[in-house]
Amino acid sequence: MEAIELVKELARRTGAALEPDPSGACSFEADGLAVEIVPLGELDAVALSGDLGEPPPQEVSRLYRLMLEANRNFTATFGATLSLDMVTGRFALCKVLPLKAQDGESFAREVERFLNTQEAWAGIVRDWRDIPDTETPAPLADEPDMSNLSGFRV
Repeated sequence: MEAIELVKELARRTGAALEPDPSGACSFEADGLAVEIVPLGELDAVALSGDLGEPPPQEVSRLYRLMLEANRNFTATFGATLSLDMVTGRFALCKVLPLKAQDGESFAREVERFLNTQEAWAGIVRDWRDIPDTETPAPLADEPDMSNLSGFRV
């Protein structure tokens, strides 16, 4: 399927008011989080990209470390990648999906999985931001506690 067909099918399945441009690109908000669907023509793929929030001012290097550890082998990102959006200065989550592997049903599942992962990581960033300047986040263990990433809807 082409990106535009996938987006239209996603809108039909979910009832969401998605309005793709002629290439299939569109932006929407889910549970207060911004998401973009971006066709990658040269890769014959589509990217899901979502905002995770602004980096916290304190102990940011520790959060960077947690995110890098989570990116390794996609251990806590479910196939997506955590990054810093250099344009906005905010954290982002991105996942690339080959078009030939997608149909309406599988794409809807992938979008839902992505939204769940985005929501969990946005919560981690938000909670990290909410630590008062006088407090220091708990030290990272050898393996970070990712228990808040286990309750995904699939």
